[in-house]
Amino acid sequence: MSLRSPLAGSGVIEGPGGLRLNDLSLARREGVRGAGAREWLMAQGHTLPDAPNQIVASGVLGWVMSLSHHEFWLLQPDSEASLSLPASKAVAVGVWPLYCQHSHAWLQLAGEPRDEIMAKLCGVDLSEAAFPLGSVAQTQAARVSVIIAAHQNQNGQPVFSILVDQSLVRYLWETIEDAMGEWLE
Repeated sequence: MSLRSPLAGSGVIEGPGGLRLNDLSLARREGVRGAGAREWLMAQGHTLPDAPNQIVASGVLGWVMSLSHHEFWLLQPDSEASLSLPASKAVAVGVWPLYCQHSHAWLQLAGEPRDEIMAKLCGVDLSEAAFPLGSVAQTQAARVSVIIAAHQNQNGQPVFSILVDQSLVRYLWETIEDAMGEWLE
């Protein structure tokens, strides 16, 4: 059995000025939740955000995103998603695994107009002045619940990572593609 993105066949959409919408759904993402999650991740050698709704680089592995004081996601774009089943029991006392690999698709939007594109879909001001690198918003885009993280990709380019329920990713992809239209002409 092999992994397949819910966007299989969609590839990448590219435009001028570094504009790029990419499907990272086959990249690894995992998480933990619980009263001991912060301490457990730190013991594993991860760098953690200082507060909820932030994202930080964690060495060469990728990023750690904090969604609350007790919930953290690890986004690892250079590692493949796993076919193995997620753990069904605590990984440590007070630390439970999250199934974000199996529940959420991962899109990444890069390029100068990314905040203007998302302004067409989302009521949150995602301009760099209001939503600087390192920020995370749990919000809606195109009437779909999403997590949006502003950070730099592996090449140092500012991007939005957009995490959305797998069942809704095709709709969101097509909606973002439509919002990109004026820059793709």
